[in-house]
Amino acid sequence: MSLKKLLQDCVTRGQEMTQAIAIAQFGDDSPEARRITRRWGITEVADLIGVTPQAIRDAEKNGRLPAPDFEMRGRVERRAGYTIDQINSMRAVFGNPNQRPQDKNPVVLAVMSHKGGVYKTSSAVHQAQWLALQGHRVLLVEGNDPQGTASMYHGYVPDLHIHAEDTLLPFYLGERDNAEYAIKPTCWPGLDIIPSCLALHRIETDLMQYHAQGKLPHPPHLMLRAAIESVWDNYDVIVIDSAPNLGTGTINVVCAADVIVVATPAELFDYASVLQFFTMLLDLLESVDLGGFEPTVRLLLTKYSLTTGNQSRWMEEQIRNTWGSMVLRQVVRVTDEVGKGQIKMRTVFEQAANQRSTLNAWRNAVSIWDPVCREIFDDLIKPRWENEE
Repeated sequence: MSLKKLLQDCVTRGQEMTQAIAIAQFGDDSPEARRITRRWGITEVADLIGVTPQAIRDAEKNGRLPAPDFEMRGRVERRAGYTIDQINSMRAVFGNPNQRPQDKNPVVLAVMSHKGGVYKTSSAVHQAQWLALQGHRVLLVEGNDPQGTASMYHGYVPDLHIHAEDTLLPFYLGERDNAEYAIKPTCWPGLDIIPSCLALHRIETDLMQYHAQGKLPHPPHLMLRAAIESVWDNYDVIVIDSAPNLGTGTINVVCAADVIVVATPAELFDYASVLQFFTMLLDLLESVDLGGFEPTVRLLLTKYSLTTGNQSRWMEEQIRNTWGSMVLRQVVRVTDEVGKGQIKMRTVFEQAANQRSTLNAWRNAVSIWDPVCREIFDDLIKPRWENEE
């Protein structure tokens, strides 16, 4: 068998396996088949929408809200909890203070890294879903990553459901003047995605060539920012999942972002990788005119192990001593639930009771991601709405 035929067979069988996993989880391999079946208790919902549980009960009694769903648990009938759609309907009744002020711009948050396997995409996807759960309008963008992992989290399989014309590639190459064509819905109310596929790698080979030929309407390093600004009026936060490289696409992500969170494990070699990323960022700022604008840059420690003898604690101390306030207070601890969630094609924020490996493991995973996402919002996103001139 020739190598070409072997690779063709590998691609076909690989796509069939991905389809089979999706069918096993959702009954269908299409993105439209995805549903969030998780339910939230009344206390959780009250916290999310900023009211008391009694206010919800009162609104149900007086008809401002529909009657709650009930289910039998043993011999006692109890509230079944609320769906994500029901939570958003409550916001229509009680109001939603979480959307950005109308006179403020959306915030563009990029999650970046110089290398793969550092929880970069997991961090971006969990952040986007957490923001949507809080009632924000969110656009998740695969700005330069042809692997499309964030797309797969939401049911869009690169080169199966998503092809070149569905990505930002036509905008990057000056063939589109608005990025709305690339926006796809997700099963999360308030969360849309611009997915990617393998063809997106062409920005590394074609972008500068098209610029030299005068085919681009904007400077090549600002094409992603232009794409985002063409659609951002409908969103509060735009989250970019960046590819783990230092190429042309990554330069676009840096120039598009208001806030950059660099994900890195608390390990020595990853620390050295961050140094390379910072060197690239310094070179970029010295060579590209951003008109006086500078993104906010912070470091997020990931894959943090509490195991005795692990280097995480020692490296955390060294990193904090070196970079001080640039390092976020919260860390992303190691959890098998990230990998398990990928197999289930669901993050920890999506998983219903029957989709969790164990209740304790799920609670532990939520306790890892929730404070990380909250710190990023409270310290890096919200202040831009409060302080922006």
